[in-house]
Amino acid sequence: MRKTLGLVLKKQNIGETDRILTIFSPDLGKKRVVVKAVRRPTSKLAGHLDTFMLSQLMLTDHDELPRVTSAVLAEPFEPIRDSLELTQKAFHISKIVERVTLEDVSQRAIFQLTLDAFARLSQGWQWPPIWLYFLNELVNELGLGPNDFACQKCGKKLSEAATWLYDERRLVCETCTPEIADSIQLEKNSVKLLVLLRKSSFMSIHTIKIPDSVAKQIEELLLREITQWFNKPWSTYAGLA
Repeated sequence: MRKTLGLVLKKQNIGETDRILTIFSPDLGKKRVVVKAVRRPTSKLAGHLDTFMLSQLMLTDHDELPRVTSAVLAEPFEPIRDSLELTQKAFHISKIVERVTLEDVSQRAIFQLTLDAFARLSQGWQWPPIWLYFLNELVNELGLGPNDFACQKCGKKLSEAATWLYDERRLVCETCTPEIADSIQLEKNSVKLLVLLRKSSFMSIHTIKIPDSVAKQIEELLLREITQWFNKPWSTYAGLA
């Protein structure tokens, strides 16, 4: 037997009463587990293992598909599950997490990042800062994204509009921007926000009024970085309307 926290990312019904869950654990990474008879009205586990619930789990040692033998609810994230709008936003987060995490590989930083984003959703923080901060921190954990905010051609510090060349994965200033389609044009405020995201806490970021155009430019840049090896376009994972 092994004990672990598990955040339920998604569920799949099997047979008449059983269910397979995809959980995200600080110890096990992403993991598929089976819960027997959980769909019966008398099941004691059902109220602890719904989507977006965080529970303390006891699992059997079967390597392929461990069975959940007990579950104690740690955090229900009830405001998320009670709101269709917040549920949809949580799905944007969980969909990305499920794609970037590996089975049986501990990824504690990404686990904590996910919990923090869910907690902020539950507490009623504005969505654009939650989403952009989550994506930026995820990009950092994956070793991606811009780290040098000087033009990668002329070396000038970027203080005005710039261009992200996403095939080359580098920033260049307006003067050095080539005439190619594979790029994202970033306005001045987008460059400023990128710099702030790299060095500021969420509590600093959430106080900034982020224009829609800026939020969408940053979202595209970060999602293109995260999804570059996915088999679906970045826009499939977009969380901003």
